Amino acid sequence: MMQLDDFKIPGKKLVVKGNMELRTEDIAGETSGTDSVDKGTKPKILRVTLTISFKQPQDLSALVKIAEAKTSAGERQIYKITNKTATAAGIRQVRFFESFNWSEADSMQMWDVSFSLQEYLSNPERAENRKENKDNKAPVADTTKLAQKAKEAEYFGR
Repeated sequence: MMQLDDFKIPGKKLVVKGNMELRTEDIAGETSGTDSVDKGTKPKILRVTLTISFKQPQDLSALVKIAEAKTSAGERQIYKITNKTATAAGIRQVRFFESFNWSEADSMQMWDVSFSLQEYLSNPERAENRKENKDNKAPVADTTKLAQKAKEAEYFGR
């Protein structure tokens, strides 16, 4: 079972596969060293396959519309995902990504459907944003201590 917001993904034989890219860069140069530098964790990708009966063309139409949906700002729609594989991988929100495919499987009287969903606002991205926000905050002067020092200086005639 998979649900995107309130839309239950239709069809049968739903299979969800995930992958996560861990980027590194080799810094050993031309040597046989194994030194590398971490380039970050990229958003997780869910690859989804399923079948939809020819008797249910409205299901394919609805799924295509969900995949095409955009926000009022013209960006690809972001969905809250409900699926055991997504939950196990820590994926909370997704958007359609790369491609959405369907083809006729005439002998079965079904469409074979496949699409990719990309994680939106991943945990590593959230942590990175928190760190950037923390680093970008300007130090705030403690006005209480400054006022106290000013009073002391005035009292002692400094």
